[in-house]
Amino acid sequence: MILAVILAACGGLIVGGAVTMLAERTVRGEPLSFRSRCGSCEARLGILETIPLLSWCWLSGRCRYCAERISLMHPGVEAASAGLWVAVVLRFGWGWQSLAPLVAVGALIALSVVDLHSYRLPDRLVFWSLGLSVAALLPGAAAAGDLRAVRCAIMGMFGYFGLLLAVHLISPKGLGFGDVKLALLLGLHLGWAAAVAGPGRESAADWLPVARLVFWAQLLASMLGLLGGLSLGLLRRRLNRDVLGDPQADPSRPTRLLESSFPFGPALACGAMTVVLFAESVPGA
Repeated sequence: MILAVILAACGGLIVGGAVTMLAERTVRGEPLSFRSRCGSCEARLGILETIPLLSWCWLSGRCRYCAERISLMHPGVEAASAGLWVAVVLRFGWGWQSLAPLVAVGALIALSVVDLHSYRLPDRLVFWSLGLSVAALLPGAAAAGDLRAVRCAIMGMFGYFGLLLAVHLISPKGLGFGDVKLALLLGLHLGWAAAVAGPGRESAADWLPVARLVFWAQLLASMLGLLGGLSLGLLRRRLNRDVLGDPQADPSRPTRLLESSFPFGPALACGAMTVVLFAESVPGA
């Protein structure tokens, strides 16, 4: 198990570094690529300068060529990715069953970073993540000889999508359609987690554990979103500037505290991933 944890931490660091590069290119509207370069001076970075977390410490948080400060987002994302990979391996073991949640970690971190910076969830990231998640889920189900996980994943995918679509239609300004599309990815993994957490149940009742996890994931996401939105609004008022502002917002229009815009994707991702990791402990499970 110690070796598995070490391998998971290393894998998470590598994925976190790759995810950060992909997210930055997506925010800037550039073609997706794993070629590393400085965002300020465009200098190509060598292998030693791209070692996750260690390179940031070695360079003292600055670019080697232009001395521009490197954002704390880079080591933060890499450390978060490593920690979540370790959590997945400790929860599901090191095998086919852990493949889907490991993919979910990378996908949700990338989407969260993009949403925080641009207030949008690009289709190419959402649907590529969905495709990779399906490809990761199928081998696990085949290895276990049980297609119930696939059935529950489909239920979760369309169930969560339908729930947030209804909310979007009722309040389009309160919930963007990007979050609705993200629900396809989140619901897929929540449905899969429901099957893993309750193996051996009758198929006729499969929708019950799926609906339960979707409910708790959305409740947790709403609480995190409310807390994050209020905290961000208070910080903006305290500093008298638009911290983590919406790039498409009109700066000439002041907003009230409760009308302060904020990206909801990270809260949705955090709520869903938390429920996936603790599906067996969810009330009523």
